[in-house]
Amino acid sequence: MNRLYFDNAATSWPKAPGLSRAVKDYLDRDCSNPSRSFGRGGDQSGENAYELRCRIAGLFHAPSDAVTVFTPSLTQALNILIAGRYGRDDHLLVTAFEHNAVMRTLELHHIPYSVLETDGRGNTDYSSVDRLVRRNTRALVVNAASNVSGIVTGLAAAGESAQRHGLDFILDSAQALPFVSIDFTALGISAAAFTAHKGLLGPEGLGGFVTTADFARQTRPLIAGGTGSLSDSLLMPPDAPDRFEAGTQNSPAIAGMLAVLDWWQEHGKEALGAEYRNMMLLHDSLAAIEGIRIVGDWEPERHCCLFSVTTDRMDLAQLSYELERRTGLEARVGLHCAPMAHKALGTWPEGTLRLSPGVFTRQEEIETLCGALEEVLDETI
Repeated sequence: MNRLYFDNAATSWPKAPGLSRAVKDYLDRDCSNPSRSFGRGGDQSGENAYELRCRIAGLFHAPSDAVTVFTPSLTQALNILIAGRYGRDDHLLVTAFEHNAVMRTLELHHIPYSVLETDGRGNTDYSSVDRLVRRNTRALVVNAASNVSGIVTGLAAAGESAQRHGLDFILDSAQALPFVSIDFTALGISAAAFTAHKGLLGPEGLGGFVTTADFARQTRPLIAGGTGSLSDSLLMPPDAPDRFEAGTQNSPAIAGMLAVLDWWQEHGKEALGAEYRNMMLLHDSLAAIEGIRIVGDWEPERHCCLFSVTTDRMDLAQLSYELERRTGLEARVGLHCAPMAHKALGTWPEGTLRLSPGVFTRQEEIETLCGALEEVLDETI
């Protein structure tokens, strides 16, 4: 049975053409430890890292003096941006649709926070910033696109609210890139966390954040160790990116990600078009199935290509099992590491079945999925 892959919100598959070859070529030819190795291999690794930093910053339309920091994951990036800058005497504002990468960081470090109001359909009321802000409120943390509903939040309203109250504006772009346009300067973003392995079609094990130089200088590193620079000091270097990049970088993933961005440069318009068509087809097909409820509001211009569904006809885990058994479906059922989102959407504690096609999903695969879904539910009548 072939893979029927609808779990791109967890990690993309297939990956961008050229990724695996670039990683293999790097390991076969240029493998080295940047800033620790002298010679051609070390030079190539350093050049790769510099080029990727610039190109990632470009995805966010960040200013020329912005800093790009690499981490093993977007989760670690958010930990640095939050716990490395704020503490128990501060107060943060978050949306109801934040991932546990944000919420568990706040809880772990005992950082006070308030949750912005929502309409119950997946939309955040950014006017509630005015009601919830305190004298010690320092930041607004926003998930650009919900990993539960797929709804893209009002980034302009979020940025305007943060600027009006003098707050740092921290963005989680996990589900948004490259399908949502994010203008670092226009939105007044202080720092934006990113990951390679979801919508960008890159490798696992590579994430990070883009930030202003001032924000970076005022943020503490959470992990210390060798950077290959200022090795005479027992303190972490004062400047980013070295300040936050203790240990050996994932140079194979960096080399692979450059090839991925080359592919996007050549095929991006076509890929984005395919993603949009898949989003429209899947939504319309799911909406036509009796017994299925699509969670959250639906506006194509404010949505990314993932949908959560529920049904009153059978347990979602059993439904997922039946679909996997009959079609080989790979999807995700549960709370998707975002319990607050489910409470806001009315799907707590059962969760949802999340279906997320990707750039390379074929129309016949969507038809197979929806046909099997309708068949399974009809058997419950």
